[in-house]
Amino acid sequence: MIRVLLVDDEPLVLIGMQSMLDWASLGYELAGTARNGGEALEKIRDLQPDIVVSDIRMPVLDGLQLAAKSREEFGALPVFIMLTSYEEFNYVRRSMGLGAVDYLVKMDLTAENLTAALSRAKEAIHKERALRAPSPAVTGSLESYRERFFIQLYNGAFPNDTVIREHCQELGLTLDAAAYTAAIADIRNRELDPEQQVALSAGVTRMAADILPKYLPCQVTGMDLRHFEVLLLLDSRDGLEERLTPILKKVNEILYKYFSTTLWWAIGAPTSVLHHIPQSQKSAFSALPLLSEKEPIVFYRAEGRTPLDHRARIVAEVQDYIRKNPEKKLSLNDVAAVFNFSPGYLSQLFSQNGEASFVEFVTETRISAAKELMASTDLKIYEISERLGFESAFYFSKVFKKIEGVSPRTYLRKLRGDADTKEDATDVD
Repeated sequence: MIRVLLVDDEPLVLIGMQSMLDWASLGYELAGTARNGGEALEKIRDLQPDIVVSDIRMPVLDGLQLAAKSREEFGALPVFIMLTSYEEFNYVRRSMGLGAVDYLVKMDLTAENLTAALSRAKEAIHKERALRAPSPAVTGSLESYRERFFIQLYNGAFPNDTVIREHCQELGLTLDAAAYTAAIADIRNRELDPEQQVALSAGVTRMAADILPKYLPCQVTGMDLRHFEVLLLLDSRDGLEERLTPILKKVNEILYKYFSTTLWWAIGAPTSVLHHIPQSQKSAFSALPLLSEKEPIVFYRAEGRTPLDHRARIVAEVQDYIRKNPEKKLSLNDVAAVFNFSPGYLSQLFSQNGEASFVEFVTETRISAAKELMASTDLKIYEISERLGFESAFYFSKVFKKIEGVSPRTYLRKLRGDADTKEDATDVD
């Protein structure tokens, strides 16, 4: 059974979550509860849960600090599901960066969305256990451990170069170089069904791993269905564009012959320090939205490429999808799945290239759609709430007032020119 630890400083929230589901019938065991982050960390050590459902704001250690300490001490398990309020949405990006698999809004918490979040957490657990499990085939097992090592390396799990080199020695890896840079390859094909996309992604990544080392030392790691990462080992930090561009173009030509698809490349800033590789990867992420057919290879530049970076192509496409589907309850995981991105990748794109975070943009889009319905229809407030996928008219009113400064009812009065537009303290629904 999957063991779950519930963490919140509000007793009623803990009681509510405990009674919300028939945990055992769903395959979960409630390992325990904790009232603050310090107590939770001790219980993680003692109870060894697989999933931690944790509030973000708590005494002693908040949810982000708890997740960071857990990741540092125990690695990828347990996985975290974060509980937030609307006011705390700006913390969501940071929690995803610490390995949280999902977030849930407390006022929006239902048995359905809690069960869905637990299912996503369970998938992450199975993947992690598969990486950790020894394989009968020594070669396959070693490859799995190496892949896990590079995931940890990109996530900043190692404190210094000495620790990294110790792991390399155990895994038979050589990462000796004068400089390193992370590159992210974007597999350019969206006209496939999911099964075909999986096959294409695996084939392209595998062939890239065979071809690239013939031109320069590197390590290729899978990322998601649309991307893979390459750690490039360099003899110098100078002349990066001149040396890499012809190699990447040549690789693209070969891959196109086999798969009729091409790659767009985002190249991060070079570093001479192994444990600074996560920063190089982060800079590669920031270059991704600048890719285009005219410029399929982009090298990170600290000064930026254009004053319109915040309207970069990928973020604009995702924003357009959200605007066209305001009636859908779009979580970060849902939208990431539509575009074949990982949730962390999509969150990072928004944080670096959007005018608002993903959650803020979705919420503001739904409220804008609500205002359009108010102006163009005679729908009642609760009907608008239902049409746009809010859990209740009360929650819709709370969010509306948070963004617009007035309740939906007061907004309607002003819209229709009613004389009495005074806000009432109870006027939230």
